[in-house]
Amino acid sequence: PRPSPCFSGPARLAHKPYGYLVHPCCRPRSELPSSMIISRLWRLLGASPPLLLALLVGKLWLTGTLSYYVNDRTAWIVLLGALLFALIGLVGVRAALRPGAEAPSIWKTLAFLLPVMIGLLLPARPLSAATGQASSLGSLQLASHMSSGNSGDQFGTWIGDLATHPDPGWWQGQHVTLVGFVSLQDGLPRHSFIVARFLITHCVVDASLFGFPVQIDRAQIPPDGAWVQVTGTFGQRYWTDPSGQQWPVIQGRRIAAVTIPSSPYLSP
Repeated sequence: PRPSPCFSGPARLAHKPYGYLVHPCCRPRSELPSSMIISRLWRLLGASPPLLLALLVGKLWLTGTLSYYVNDRTAWIVLLGALLFALIGLVGVRAALRPGAEAPSIWKTLAFLLPVMIGLLLPARPLSAATGQASSLGSLQLASHMSSGNSGDQFGTWIGDLATHPDPGWWQGQHVTLVGFVSLQDGLPRHSFIVARFLITHCVVDASLFGFPVQIDRAQIPPDGAWVQVTGTFGQRYWTDPSGQQWPVIQGRRIAAVTIPSSPYLSP
């Protein structure tokens, strides 16, 4: 019979009471050299990013914040991708536990590991003016393709009306209540801000900013990026943005701070 790889041959009984030298891979875990333990832990760390990425997607899905990053209609693609990453991670962990497996590159491991760890540790937040995703309003050509949104949320409906009702007379005197975040744009009239929301087609990478100018008399303008509920009336004034598009101005009557809505984005 072939000799076991766990024994290297006879040894002096004074040093090894069983008469054989035990191969390091067959020693009890408590007897493994510290260098071998560190090497094994490093290989496991190198195999962990796919599992951690799957864990991050699972966290966002369970906490209801996955919609902060992708459109609800494409969320299933992200969940399917998370499942595949979990399978890849399990295969990688199994390979890392095999004796003689190569240690991963330090820089490649950190390049994948750090962003995922940041996502796991930091709280999820939707896009707002504070993120710097967009500094100007989107094209009115997209307004006609805007979804009305959830029940009770009329932001998308009003944006869609920009395409179907270009006549200024239609807007005058219309009462409106909108929930959005404050965006301070260049060229706005005094005591004005934009109540805005982002349009997300697939994910936050293709975000476009939409909203309405709000003019107030004496009240203090909320800070940039704050979520507010604006109640007012469309007046006779229009604001022309730097690209030449015209937006009806809301005469704000009441502005109140609100929490971030469960669906903070507009959908096409």
